Amino acid sequence: MKEVGLVLEGGGMRGAYTAGVLDFFLDEGIDFPYVIGASAGACNGSSYMARQRGRNYEVIVEYGSHPEYISYKRLLKEKQLFGMDFIFDVLPNRLVPFDYDSFYSNKGTFVVAATDMVSGKPVYYDQFPDRNSLLQVIRASSSLPFLAPSISYQGKQLMDGGISDPIPVDQSARYGNDKHVIVMTRNDGYVKRKMKLGWYFHRKFREFPDFAKTMVERHYRYNQQLQTVKHMEEEGKAFVLRPLKPLQVSRVERKRERLHNLYVQGYEEARNQANKLEEFLT
Repeated sequence: MKEVGLVLEGGGMRGAYTAGVLDFFLDEGIDFPYVIGASAGACNGSSYMARQRGRNYEVIVEYGSHPEYISYKRLLKEKQLFGMDFIFDVLPNRLVPFDYDSFYSNKGTFVVAATDMVSGKPVYYDQFPDRNSLLQVIRASSSLPFLAPSISYQGKQLMDGGISDPIPVDQSARYGNDKHVIVMTRNDGYVKRKMKLGWYFHRKFREFPDFAKTMVERHYRYNQQLQTVKHMEEEGKAFVLRPLKPLQVSRVERKRERLHNLYVQGYEEARNQANKLEEFLT
């Protein structure tokens, strides 16, 4: 399957849909040579690259309601809604062990998109010298402003990749991929609205004016990428899997039943479109 990229959108706990899709791919032996993701897409993509079927389900669904995963009390005290140490240390290294050996033995290319706070532009990482670097980059790609602190890595201050490149299909094309399978976490027809209180972002991040500008203009970028994806679909260059049923899950969902149902939805919708996907790939 040369020159085909798998592109994974973020979306927080809506990533349960992506987890279902990727487990279907693993069950069917669908192995993409190039995988790129931002935020939750990077989290899901890493387990897919490690060929750990069911790991994303356990992390998102089984531990999604854990008090260390999402905590509004912690948000008030520490300005962290998501327990980043819990998610990027305790879970992969103790509770739901990540198979580093399998990940590093995968000959495919795995790319994580993050946002450089100085330039406000996306940066992409596809080299992970050790386990800590892998977790650090994925953590940086998942660090949302106001909900988690930024991450310092290789001389850059990084935050959520979804801010600057939420659907990184252009980077997949720049790599040389002719076709792209894109897993979205929003229903068809969704349009991102302009954020309110834009002035506050400029005030909060006055040390990083370009980053603040990128944040305020995020809706433009996302909606433009939706148009890019649509045009690629029409040209036969993209195959898109997106939730067909109305979403019941928010970015910070904690209800296990809803997360489980969204995972099942992702798996079933991928299976129902398997023949069309096969035609697209061949």
